[in-house]
Amino acid sequence: MEKLKLLLVTLLIGYASASWSQSKVSGVVTDGQNVPIPGVNVIIKGTSNGAATDFDGNYQLNTKKGDVITFSFVGFVTKDITYNGQASLNVKLEEDAAQLDEVVVIGYGSVKRTDLTGAVESLDTKALTEQKKTDIGQAMQGRIAGVDVRTLSNKPGAPLSIDIRGNTVIKNTDGGRDGISDSAADDLSKPLYVVDGIFFDDINILNPADIQQMDVLKDASATAIYGARGANGVVIITTKNGIEGKTVFTYEATLGVRSATNVPDMYNGDEYVDFVDKALRSTAWKGLFQNGNVPTVEDYNNVAVDLSRELRTTNEEASNAANGRYTDWAGDYRHAGIQTSHNLGMSGGENGLTYSGSIGYLSDEGVVGIEGYDRYNLSASLTKKVSDQFTAGVKAYLALSEREEGSRELFRSTLRLAPTVNSIDPDGNVILFPDDQDGRFTNPYYDAQGAWKTNTKSLDVIANVFLNYAPTEWLSFKTQFAPNIKNTRFGEYRGLYTKAARNEPARIQSHYDSSFKTSYTWDNIINFDFDITETQNLKATLISSVYYNQLEWSNIETRDFDTDSYSFYNTSAGLDVRDYDTNYRKETLSSFAGRLNYSIADKYLFTFTGRYDGSSKLAVNNKWAFFPSAAFAWKASDEDFLQDVDWLSNLKMRLSYGESGNDSPVSSYSSLAFLSGSDYVFGDTHTNGVGVAGLPNYELTWERSKEVNIGLNLGVLQNRITLGLELYRKKTIDAILDKTLSNITGYSTATGNYGSVENKGIEITLSTVNVKTEDFKWSTSINFAKNKNQILELDGDLDKETYGTHGVLEVGQPVDAIYNYQVDGIWQLDEAAAAAVYGAFPGQYKYRDVDNSGTIGAEDKMVLGQVSPDWIGGMTNTFTYKNLDLSVQVYTRQGSFGHSEFYSHFAPYNGDDATFNKIKLDYWTPNNTDAKYPAPEYGHPGEWYYEDLSFVKIGNIGLGYQFNDAILEKLRMSSLRLTLDIQNPFVFTDYKGPDPETGLQNSYNSGYLTKTILFGLKLSY
Repeated sequence: MEKLKLLLVTLLIGYASASWSQSKVSGVVTDGQNVPIPGVNVIIKGTSNGAATDFDGNYQLNTKKGDVITFSFVGFVTKDITYNGQASLNVKLEEDAAQLDEVVVIGYGSVKRTDLTGAVESLDTKALTEQKKTDIGQAMQGRIAGVDVRTLSNKPGAPLSIDIRGNTVIKNTDGGRDGISDSAADDLSKPLYVVDGIFFDDINILNPADIQQMDVLKDASATAIYGARGANGVVIITTKNGIEGKTVFTYEATLGVRSATNVPDMYNGDEYVDFVDKALRSTAWKGLFQNGNVPTVEDYNNVAVDLSRELRTTNEEASNAANGRYTDWAGDYRHAGIQTSHNLGMSGGENGLTYSGSIGYLSDEGVVGIEGYDRYNLSASLTKKVSDQFTAGVKAYLALSEREEGSRELFRSTLRLAPTVNSIDPDGNVILFPDDQDGRFTNPYYDAQGAWKTNTKSLDVIANVFLNYAPTEWLSFKTQFAPNIKNTRFGEYRGLYTKAARNEPARIQSHYDSSFKTSYTWDNIINFDFDITETQNLKATLISSVYYNQLEWSNIETRDFDTDSYSFYNTSAGLDVRDYDTNYRKETLSSFAGRLNYSIADKYLFTFTGRYDGSSKLAVNNKWAFFPSAAFAWKASDEDFLQDVDWLSNLKMRLSYGESGNDSPVSSYSSLAFLSGSDYVFGDTHTNGVGVAGLPNYELTWERSKEVNIGLNLGVLQNRITLGLELYRKKTIDAILDKTLSNITGYSTATGNYGSVENKGIEITLSTVNVKTEDFKWSTSINFAKNKNQILELDGDLDKETYGTHGVLEVGQPVDAIYNYQVDGIWQLDEAAAAAVYGAFPGQYKYRDVDNSGTIGAEDKMVLGQVSPDWIGGMTNTFTYKNLDLSVQVYTRQGSFGHSEFYSHFAPYNGDDATFNKIKLDYWTPNNTDAKYPAPEYGHPGEWYYEDLSFVKIGNIGLGYQFNDAILEKLRMSSLRLTLDIQNPFVFTDYKGPDPETGLQNSYNSGYLTKTILFGLKLSY
């Protein structure tokens, strides 16, 4: 009995000693933005003793001095801390670059990034918002390999062109001189946008601050789940959801100034006078080439020049030139524009209910005239776990935007007008026609004040209502209904003093167009997820989907107003009704799809996808088609024989094949014949009739793209260096285009499946952590993509078809090839006799005589280049020192070649009698024979204004400061960050226009490239 008592006493003493040596520690675990992280595992290393953080990131743990406490959570770097006896221990976890975007949305579901078998890249909310771009397209630019994002206009609120892995569409939408439409809607190779399960057209109206994640599906195996709509790639956008936990409020604001940058270097007053002299001198000198006479340099220097031909005395122009009184037209009308944004958000949840909401406002002023863009965004989401089996939710998103483009002529008028002419008379009155040599151009003062308005107002409402039923752990059923309503009003008014009206009331124009679009997507999805054995997992997704799209629109144009007071709101006041019309269009798409994911030992991954689509746009017996795909991935780094390779962190190889379809090149009723109205005189009566307007095509069916993709993902040195490599070949067959018909048929073209086109290329993504210490980190992300595009077939009987001024569709050449004469330099003085054979003169472009016929004709034209770039790339460097961070983002497009509308209006050699101002280019004269460009005025026979539009842009320089915990605690905030961003600070290019990125666009309705300096504030509590 005594021994038992002694044993009990000993045990009690030992237990008390152990208890006395233990301590209770508590704290909060946060991320890099000081936002609490719920669900973090907090464990004493080497034991099973641990806890998890609650919704507010709080934890509490019994431990003792000297224990190593491990903090771990998916997507963050695991952290070990040795406990030294303190009562409070707050921990900040760093995001793991190798695990960011851990979950990837792949269409009707999601997978872990490590389990991907297709070519998919993602941008999270941090990447989309860190540069404070106004829209998602800008935020994507230069960030994802193989995604070419190009600005179509530098005016505020302008759309962007986004292409993934080249152009699959042969059909050309613009046979005009520039070959590129300013409207993003005309880009038939644009990808499919899916926003919260809704097929969407205009992502420009989305607020980047509302986006949780963007996933870009690039290869056909990834896009095949969208079947007929995935041929050009898919961009899946997921807006933010609530997270269960305490309510978190966020506020983000920016305030900045926009200013014109890369301003074209035009002639100043003295330079313009000198140019006028040389232009008139060159013309007079050229006239000396008569009867075999070849004038000399001395003849050029001594030729008599009458400057009054251009510098008129009637409007004091000659006096201004003589006395150095000049007008800086462009400078006088450029101004700073204010850009500001505000975003207020809220999210949280408890007891199975999560919620989030946000409201945003953007105001972006242009740098010329009344240009501006305003956007209001409102979002809300609510999800409720009704029971263990049922979850219901709703998301709604509203965007109201108004874009004012102002005058379509103001930009180029201010550049055109000669610095020698006056804007106001001696009494201070505005001169309506400053240059009496050309009565087409009114004083830009009136356009700058709003005499010309071009206004678009849009209201977009999208929603997603869903119900999810999961009767077991391995089976779930989801039905979701996603409507989309878009109402757009376009108004344009060209007032009395605009270039369009020229002080003639009969020429005043008023346009009013309205459209109303309703569409919806209804998806029913069944998901299976179960383990066949301990090492084998099977996931399956079955889908039925219906898409409906209806569009109604109307337009009216009237002219001849007696006042400018009505703007475009009272078209009935116009006495001359020019156009009025109403239209209706409807299209539907029905689909059945399935996807099977099979995993063996989590190392061998198989994906099989098939989709059966039916489109109302195609011919009656060809509406339906099946699009299959298969993919395999091998996680080689998980093999036993590579476990001892310390430097290898990740090695995964992928192979895929897939087919996808496309019906975007055709309108809703392209397979049918139409009747068009016509009027005629029948006897003495004027009456209306109809005629057949086009041929039906009862064989019209899907374009089909077949793609093979080989992928590699590599990580070394604990993923401090990661590499992604993609090789692909995509062949599109049954390509839809308009076949030219013989005039004898009575029709010009017929739409059908006549062509084939191929895209093949390489994409590289490289991320490195170059330096990493306790206080300093330097990381780099680089992407590169090269795509080769060529036509394989047109219609079987035709190998080449030209269109417009310089377009060609030719087998073996790119879809967007530039076709014209090849310039082999400039004819020189000692080549006067050879030039005369071709009817040319020294100082003019020398065109290559391809067929050696002694003449320059259509047979001498050839492919000079292509509009799409040879390669694109981007690089982002990020430097972090304690709470301070700096990032520099660069992107480039190389090898883009095309017709410069800007040069056609402003090059010194464009032949307009030196009436307008010009950009400074090195042009040929007998005294400057090594010049790059031909002689002024006469040096340009024919339409030849082609330029290399390659560039490198510094897209953004960003500086940020995150306040530390001590300050945040005093302010009772969980996060506070200040930023300074400089957008588009530098551009490097040989192109002399305002922006090489928009160099293909017409200078009509164009604008300046702008630099924006933005101050930002972001806080949460």
